[in-house]
Amino acid sequence: MNEEIAPADMPTWAILLIPVAFAIIFPCFWCFIMWINSHVSGWNRLAKHYRSEETPSGKTWTGVQGMIGVVSYKGVLTCTTNETGLFIQPGLLFKFGHPLLFIPWSEFREARKSTVLWFQYVTARIGNPSRGRLRLAANVIEDSQGRKVLPQNS
Repeated sequence: MNEEIAPADMPTWAILLIPVAFAIIFPCFWCFIMWINSHVSGWNRLAKHYRSEETPSGKTWTGVQGMIGVVSYKGVLTCTTNETGLFIQPGLLFKFGHPLLFIPWSEFREARKSTVLWFQYVTARIGNPSRGRLRLAANVIEDSQGRKVLPQNS
């Protein structure tokens, strides 16, 4: 009385549908998450004032750790600095909803150095009135024209 029920053979079209559905759904889901990320972090708010269409020029750092608002961008930022300001953008997989920003040095407020565990950061408010908060690896600011935004005793 112990009869085994054989599973129904899955049609070939259904087997092929799975990777096709994944190839469509996952990128859409990823873009949605990146769009949410840009709004939660404040990147979108910064972009309303500091969006840039020009090609970044100056000294470039890749794989930079930082935070915009409350969202951490762990090693995915590319920062380019020159005498007038800071270009900042995330890596290729994180660009959706995150346009290139150019923040003039004159827009940095209350910049200060801090250490979290063994990493050194510079934290600053951006704009007056404040349009957002930025925290970047300290070397990006210290090894560029951005050092002028830091207090003299840093």
